[in-house]
Amino acid sequence: MANPDLAQMLNSAAPAPRKDFDVAVINYAGYHPTPFMEAWHGFGWSEWDILARSRPRFPGHRQPLEPLWGEYDDSDPAFVAREIDAMADHGIDAVIYDWYWYCGTEMWNEGLDRGFLHAPNRSRMKFGLMWANHTWQNNHPAELTEALTNLIPIRHSPEDCDRVIDAWTERYFSQPNYWRIDGRPWVSFFLLSSLMDHLGGKAGVGRAVERMRKRAEKNGQPGLHLGLFTWSAGEAKTAREVGFDHVTTYNYVRGANQQAGQPLVDYADVMAGHVSLWKSLNESGVPYWPVVTHGWDVSPRVHPYEPWPPVRWAWPWGHIITGNTPDRFGQLVTAARRFLATQSNKPKVMVINAWNEWTEGSVLAPTKDEGYGILEALRAALA
Repeated sequence: MANPDLAQMLNSAAPAPRKDFDVAVINYAGYHPTPFMEAWHGFGWSEWDILARSRPRFPGHRQPLEPLWGEYDDSDPAFVAREIDAMADHGIDAVIYDWYWYCGTEMWNEGLDRGFLHAPNRSRMKFGLMWANHTWQNNHPAELTEALTNLIPIRHSPEDCDRVIDAWTERYFSQPNYWRIDGRPWVSFFLLSSLMDHLGGKAGVGRAVERMRKRAEKNGQPGLHLGLFTWSAGEAKTAREVGFDHVTTYNYVRGANQQAGQPLVDYADVMAGHVSLWKSLNESGVPYWPVVTHGWDVSPRVHPYEPWPPVRWAWPWGHIITGNTPDRFGQLVTAARRFLATQSNKPKVMVINAWNEWTEGSVLAPTKDEGYGILEALRAALA
């Protein structure tokens, strides 16, 4: 952990008081059958199938990463109730659902629509939506020798944005535990680039953002609190210019001193990389919600007989984070609290990746090998 920025953050002024910020965790509800994916991969298919086929790539590799609770259906409200209790009991205030919409074709949304919204204890947890507006590729798993193929492309139009606002208003904004900021429902986009490509650059995205806000107002809402996920200070400034209220980051998986083609990256270096990212985005002048990433291991999405180390370096082929122990994760959460104490913008939010990215190696939910260790480290760091 020999990094001056990280050392300073870990030893700087007192962490932000717990009452001054919310903790939001990202939820990828891909662990139940959904009709679109069944059409491609067969009846009953879910992401558990690729996790089960994962194999260790080197001695000590944590694959397959197995849930303590066993394989589950995350669209089952009884199971989601168990998740909600675990989240709330360990300091999480809100869950951000990855939301998939392709001009009216939806997938994975059953986890929210059938599961979370019908859980008997859902009032313990606020929820919000991140429109994962990216083209979906076939990495279930990726072919041994072929390039990734597209399963469904993302497309944006002003008219489709109207449909999305109408769907959000009817199905989600009306819920009593929907996440609101200054009375406005919070929603976010994953990719600014998709919006820019399809809506006509900055000017077109600016018009679309204003149109979405007016559509929400027409539907009886007091506007929107609109976020964007980004890794770039320059993109953060663009987002602000076209009307977004704040930016955050989905995850951060690179080390501060990582070299090109490095197959294994120690979590201590990734911790230092987080601090550099936080500072860069905070200095953009745009309200920023810092992210804390638990881990990164996308090897389940790659053919199990792919050579190791990778011979390809385009997602999902790439490096794996090692050494992401509960203790180190807790230290990074503490560093994020200290960073929040330096920020003047409000509201203050810490975003954590992720609750259940089992096939991408970033999981707060209990595992067979570590039990509740990560959640206990989170609770201790938030105490």
